[in-house]
Amino acid sequence: MKRFHQRRHTRLHRSLSMLILLVFALLCAPQSASSKVYLEINQPHIRKIPLAIAPLRSLDGREQGGKLADTCREVMIQDLDFSTFFNVLGDPSTYLENSRKSGISLGTFDFKDWSLIGAELLIKGGYYQTGDQLILELRLFDIFSRKMIIGKRYRGRLQDQRLMAHKFDNEVVKAITGLPGEFSSKIAFVGKKQDRHGVSQEIYIMDYDGAGLKQVTHNRAINLSPSWAPNVTKLAFTSYKKGNPDLYVIDFNRGRERLISRKKGINAAAEWSNDASRIVLMQRFEDNSEISIISANTGRLLKRLTKNWANEASPCWSPSGKKIAFVSDRAGSPQIYTMELGNNDLRRLTRSGSYNAHPNWSEFNNKIVFTSIIDGSFQICVINPDGSGLQQLTYLKGNNEDPTWSPNGQHIVFTSSSTDIRQLMVMNLHGRDIKPITRGKLDKKSPTWSGNQ
Repeated sequence: MKRFHQRRHTRLHRSLSMLILLVFALLCAPQSASSKVYLEINQPHIRKIPLAIAPLRSLDGREQGGKLADTCREVMIQDLDFSTFFNVLGDPSTYLENSRKSGISLGTFDFKDWSLIGAELLIKGGYYQTGDQLILELRLFDIFSRKMIIGKRYRGRLQDQRLMAHKFDNEVVKAITGLPGEFSSKIAFVGKKQDRHGVSQEIYIMDYDGAGLKQVTHNRAINLSPSWAPNVTKLAFTSYKKGNPDLYVIDFNRGRERLISRKKGINAAAEWSNDASRIVLMQRFEDNSEISIISANTGRLLKRLTKNWANEASPCWSPSGKKIAFVSDRAGSPQIYTMELGNNDLRRLTRSGSYNAHPNWSEFNNKIVFTSIIDGSFQICVINPDGSGLQQLTYLKGNNEDPTWSPNGQHIVFTSSSTDIRQLMVMNLHGRDIKPITRGKLDKKSPTWSGNQ
């Protein structure tokens, strides 16, 4: 059985590593247009920049890969529309340019064809396809200054075309806003299902948009609280497969699963430090659940952070790694606290509501998102680390729980029971543009959003 699981993880590793090791080469240095400030992103309402994406063309003169070109373009449209920074002019019937007679380099097309339809930014691209090998060239232009902002060439397998498009879209967002993109990230979650063996909860992963769904545990046990390592090559999770809730790590590079912590009682709600050397988690001490830090390599206890009669849960790191936020019922009900790791200085963060839990701290906007019971149901709220700026983000029916930030702090994924079966929903950081990213009969919970590959 052990060899079976090793082979299964090796197959998964091979699939992922071909994506992770994709060649990512710079075509040319950014031109002066890249220093332009395009958007002020720290406002609830921003003007979306009109952006056009020209149909991709074959660069070797052979008319092939029409479906490939359409797929890449569709991925770019979906990504950049999702980002909330762009008004994507995606209908090619409104374009004035003759795509068969124009190129993708400066001097081979007319900027006027694009300014007349209201575009301010333009993406052009082309591809070379040989068998299952693909080279994709993509370029972003500033229509007003008539300059190229960025240009990239990607080389990989034909099946990597989605990741190539995602990576370029990350570059577009970074060039325009200064933020990293979100599009080559992954979401892990727990899926509950019932079969002839009974009820199990397995760990699944997928792309940020719900594509590429894969089941990564197959132990038919209760598996909980997945957590991505910063480089997206490892995933920690808790499993009852040996009776006790032990902490495991899947290493996708090595194609194996490893037991990290089996302290009696509980080893759950793990979260990696920014340098991937430590894991903060919930463990059992003196019949209470407490917060501790262990070595990510050996599982050795490095520091016990709390020692209290109350129960502590759901720890998460601050962006600097010098603080944690966690949940404690020491005041009589579950509330969120922060702790300074250097001196164990404790601060209560939430003071309204009888139940506040599941904090997640964003690196890029320095806000903490969490779950709160409001009018009898769970809703998503956000607060500043000093306790100010409390804001309710969701007003959906049912329960809305387990929020976690996207890699650049611009979106939040969460679990919602507003439909018959719990699905994963996503919204922007202001609680707008809420939409499902999963469907189907699999009951889903505990999503966690990775960094970019």
